[in-house]
Amino acid sequence: MSVSASIGAIRAWSSQETAATGESRTVVELLVAVADELDPPRSLSPTSARTWQQCELRYALSYLYGWQEGATLPQVVGNTVHRAVELFYGLDPSQRRRDVASQLLRGALADETGRDEVAALVERHADLAGQVTSAGEDALDGLFVLEDPARITVDPEGLEVRVVAELYGVPVRGRIDRLYDASGAYVVADYKSGRVPRPAYTATAFFGLWTYAAALAASDPDRVLPDRVELLYLVGRERLARPVVRAVALHHTRDLARIWRQILSAVQRAAVTARTSLLCDWCAFSSVCPARTKASLPRVGSDEHAALVGALGLHRRDRSSVAKTLERAESPEEHDDPESAR
Repeated sequence: MSVSASIGAIRAWSSQETAATGESRTVVELLVAVADELDPPRSLSPTSARTWQQCELRYALSYLYGWQEGATLPQVVGNTVHRAVELFYGLDPSQRRRDVASQLLRGALADETGRDEVAALVERHADLAGQVTSAGEDALDGLFVLEDPARITVDPEGLEVRVVAELYGVPVRGRIDRLYDASGAYVVADYKSGRVPRPAYTATAFFGLWTYAAALAASDPDRVLPDRVELLYLVGRERLARPVVRAVALHHTRDLARIWRQILSAVQRAAVTARTSLLCDWCAFSSVCPARTKASLPRVGSDEHAALVGALGLHRRDRSSVAKTLERAESPEEHDDPESAR
């Protein structure tokens, strides 16, 4: 049977997935043929790789077709806090006071809510600025609980660092919040404004940092690995840290290479797998997903299907623009923990 003829056929299996709340749902994997002549991606990031692992169809709609999901409150909070903290650590250590951080937060919020992508969210939430400010101030309080900013040694070049490297043939692109010197240790750190993951999901939360550690070593003339990776959960007031082990970093890069090959293969055969899970509750494409709806849908990637996606209020953007926006999206799929958004 050809791929194009297999639309609607259940591939693989169904099983039960249970959340911590006791909620149980059937997990379905459905092979979905898409419109022909998909352009392959130019690069892979940890965020896009995780999206692929969770649901290939969502990856295709976001990263290959360029559909921009609507801005969410957690995303706006994450963008605002990250920008404020970036500006804050760009100051001289003597200027890193709590009141200054609040001033930078207000400026970052004005910039974020002024973006076209956030306009619809601003219209729906009359007190969006107040909610973001409250969450942002809480995150900044957490930053001061976790560390004394005046004692952090970081160069301006170590903030919002763009990562470009090739790992096992995979063109890796991404962004690191902070590279800094911690008493002689070379540390890669990411800030998180979401909840601290439960123990079962902690390893997944480090997926991106392990990849970036390997990418930094690959782009270093002496192939030097960082000494430590850290996740700073500002609201949760918790710092999760791991020493960098070369074998673990290599394991993650091999996973990334495997995912890259899967994506290129799917593009070539013009078919991806839609996978249902508890995370579907946070997916903007849920109502136009063949695995989620029993209604007959037009072929994914067709003009008819695009019209349905557009009717949801989503916009099609340049793929590189979409990828840049999605890198900062703090949502449960970051570490596969549905409870993180409850």
